[in-house]
Amino acid sequence: MPIALRHEHPWDVSPYEAQQLQRSLQAHVRQLEADAQPATIAGVEVAHSRFNDTLVAAVSVLRYPDLTVIEEVTAEYSATFPFIPGLLSFREVPAILAALEQLSALPDALLVDGPGVAHPHGLGVASHLGVVLDRPTIGCSRSALVGSYVEPEVSAGSHSALVWQGELIGTVFRSKNRVAPLFVSVGHRVTRQSALDMVIACCKGYRLPEPTRRAHVRLTAARSALKSEGVANGPS
Repeated sequence: MPIALRHEHPWDVSPYEAQQLQRSLQAHVRQLEADAQPATIAGVEVAHSRFNDTLVAAVSVLRYPDLTVIEEVTAEYSATFPFIPGLLSFREVPAILAALEQLSALPDALLVDGPGVAHPHGLGVASHLGVVLDRPTIGCSRSALVGSYVEPEVSAGSHSALVWQGELIGTVFRSKNRVAPLFVSVGHRVTRQSALDMVIACCKGYRLPEPTRRAHVRLTAARSALKSEGVANGPS
């Protein structure tokens, strides 16, 4: 499936060029109320190899809001951009695009295992992906790259604000009783509240929302097949 990119740019760039692109792309991030509820939502997760530049991306597409699985794919990608914290989306987004190209149709919204605007430069993998696709995206991380917060109550559904440099950049959300919280942030073309609402709607008794949980299961199977190559989860 060919993908029409709204903000197409080269991926084989220097770190300095990536920083300039990151600033330009960050300026295009939009926090908007959706015109309509998505009919499909995809969970996205990426794994980095410990020993080489191989990445594996998994995408699970679910019908929304009943969360029936429609389609699942994985893709291997050989990154050309170096592993540099703060610029990892320049490695990860091309791998995700390679996986999305295998789908029969592009999902209406994407829930990404990684940060959106809750990122040192305001453009984590979820925002980067959202801007280049011009699709609604949500960042849902298992750890926070930046920001401070008050620990939410221990019961499922509790949440608190994630704040950095005086700005509200996301929500710390307890998806299951007495488990570590998730860090939800705007990727692109959603609001902070609508991002949280969709994550809540996708939680079905597990710590991870169902789309990213399914992507994680898919990715785990792919990693098992590539175990000899040392592929493992990497930060976003």
